[in-house]
Amino acid sequence: MKRLHLYIIGLFLLSLTMKGQRLIAKQKAVEINAGLLLNNSNNKNCFISTALTIHSGKGNYSFFSLEYMRESENYKTVAIPIDTYIAEAGYSFNLLADRKKNILINFSLSAVVGYENINKGEQFLFDGAMILSECNFVYGAGGKLSVEVYISDRIVLLPHFKTKALWNTSRNLFTPSAGFGIRINL
Repeated sequence: MKRLHLYIIGLFLLSLTMKGQRLIAKQKAVEINAGLLLNNSNNKNCFISTALTIHSGKGNYSFFSLEYMRESENYKTVAIPIDTYIAEAGYSFNLLADRKKNILINFSLSAVVGYENINKGEQFLFDGAMILSECNFVYGAGGKLSVEVYISDRIVLLPHFKTKALWNTSRNLFTPSAGFGIRINL
């Protein structure tokens, strides 16, 4: 009976000193992000994205994401919708981390391609005015600064700031945004 108690106490002490394995090479994760576009004061401008990440060790990882951005421009009494669909691929570099890898600061660079749809493809407005901007395929680059907070070995909270430089658009070259996400390590 004493042996059983010693085994239980030993397993308990061993479990206190064990650490989970994080940031293992080739570990995959699924991520969901949402936030606001910071290019003007309209709070209806937002985005939502989903991503697949593949860790390469030491806090670095590659990622592939799909994003939907919804913006609107005011014209008289109506808001003209601008929808942008984006595919993104990039690599994230770990800049700073604590010893136990509970909090990491990462910087990401990415390539971006997508499609920008203005007013659902309709050129004329309710009063007969014509929109001179056209729907286009867009391309460019992106950068993101994120703070990754590990709640557990599988769940990560991701507040972040990012910007995209999009060419072939009739809108602003840079699209800054701030958001929050959650990642689930598989």
